Amino acid sequence: MVTFNRKTLLRACLASLLCQERPIDKIVVIDNASTDGTPELMAAEFSELTFVRLDRNTGGAGGFHAGMKWAYDHGFEWIWLMDDDVEMAPGALKVLLEHKTVGDFIHCRKTMTDGPHVWESVWDASACTPVTLDRDVSFANGNPWINVSYGNFEGPLINRMVVDRIGLPDVRYFIGGDDTIYGFLASFHARVIYINQFGIIKRIASTQPRSKLQYYLQIRNRFLNREYFESVGVRVPRKQFLALAFVLLLDNCKEILTVPAQRKWVNFQAVVAGLSDGWKGRFGPPPWLR
Repeated sequence: MVTFNRKTLLRACLASLLCQERPIDKIVVIDNASTDGTPELMAAEFSELTFVRLDRNTGGAGGFHAGMKWAYDHGFEWIWLMDDDVEMAPGALKVLLEHKTVGDFIHCRKTMTDGPHVWESVWDASACTPVTLDRDVSFANGNPWINVSYGNFEGPLINRMVVDRIGLPDVRYFIGGDDTIYGFLASFHARVIYINQFGIIKRIASTQPRSKLQYYLQIRNRFLNREYFESVGVRVPRKQFLALAFVLLLDNCKEILTVPAQRKWVNFQAVVAGLSDGWKGRFGPPPWLR
């Protein structure tokens, strides 16, 4: 489980893990160099758990890379991943393990603060991104689980075989898209599935305003997706992709117009920087962290 400066959410997430019907063999917390007293919380309330503190903030992608590497190097067969802003239903791990005969990268359904989350999607190859459906159509039609070609890191159970075949998450994403593309790559080697059972409660609303970092990465990371698409033979001409990126930029600008005046220019600069860096292939740490 990856955390950064959200110790209240961290406490609730860990409490849900310690109450699982099927006890977890090892809980490992990867701390992205939090400055809010997270190490003190862990020492005072969860000293029995394994706590790995990174020397700098590597984003969710870096945290999941470090956590999966720890679990893989210590010989675990199944790795359960999550952020600090989710809580797991008591039977979540039990249900996920019940599907290990049909899946290697297993997702369950999620409830948001405003109700059930729709996650069934189809890939738009021209834009190198999945497009979410209006509802989980396959589940409405009675399917107990479906194959998917993308992933998320909010509670999936992943077999070590996936790491054998595609390696660890790409730290260049920092946040946003690392999980989606990891599932995409895994789908060429393993059974990536989405099951019709709820097991996750997400405590951060999806309507929460985005930061300048999120604006920047949403556009820049789309160019990383293109890199992975081309690695499996999906060719998207650069000019066509740049046009699509401009459309995304314009959509972001429409959203930026609704934020407070003091944030408009900062966020606009972020989306332009994301477009520039993505086009030029600059996928190092975000500018604000260099």
